[in-house]
Amino acid sequence: MSTKLTKEQQEQVDLMVAQAVAKQNSELELKQRQRETNLVQMGAFVQELRVQEGSPIIDKQTQQQKEVNGIPQCYPDKYYVRLQAMGLELETEVQQSIFESLEENRTYLCEGRIALVKKFGSDYIEPVFKKFTLI
Repeated sequence: MSTKLTKEQQEQVDLMVAQAVAKQNSELELKQRQRETNLVQMGAFVQELRVQEGSPIIDKQTQQQKEVNGIPQCYPDKYYVRLQAMGLELETEVQQSIFESLEENRTYLCEGRIALVKKFGSDYIEPVFKKFTLI
């Protein structure tokens, strides 16, 4: 014994099925975005700002510092910030523009990602922060 749905009832069922499928698809898309995200956020206190001056560029053949138009050549300066957060302390390299906007003894929301960082020929997995918001 089968009951036949009216046109309105069938449209209602089709609408409910379409809504359920759309909801399921949006949940799957959200889960996929969550699986693929690489985001680090933490509130941290800036303990110290440090500039490491670039070392001289040495010519491999002459073992002398390279010069261009009489100006000694050096590698670019590097800018570091030492952060203290709940249960950890870390020092990370930042861009000069970010470095100049930071103040010691202030708290920031640090936002970035986890990345492979090369230090002295070795690879390390570390947070790389690209945005600091004063809290």
